[in-house]
Amino acid sequence: MLARHSVTEQSKAAPPGLLRSAAQFVGGFVLLALVMLGVGGTIYKLIAPEGWLSQLVGGSLNYLGAIALALVGVAMFAWFAQDQIAQTRRDKVGDWWVYVFAATGLIYAGQFLFRGTL
Repeated sequence: MLARHSVTEQSKAAPPGLLRSAAQFVGGFVLLALVMLGVGGTIYKLIAPEGWLSQLVGGSLNYLGAIALALVGVAMFAWFAQDQIAQTRRDKVGDWWVYVFAATGLIYAGQFLFRGTL
């Protein structure tokens, strides 16, 4: 009778890696959501009518001009940065950008939650 009771208890328990896999899935999903919020919020703040690029050029920039200026800036950054980062460090630099945008997304989420706006 005792052996049968322990078998039923083991069959009711979760498989050994299920909790860890679920935690990794939830953590990865939260990280992805924060990165998307960080990138999207940064793009919005960059090209909004009262955004960073508009303030940079004096407030007379429409959406199309802001998008064009942002694309030129990103292209110039990519062009100049490609030779500045050693091949062996590129993976670590990419990881760094992911966490920077996740932290930015967390800041934007807090601003939206407490102030109601980005």
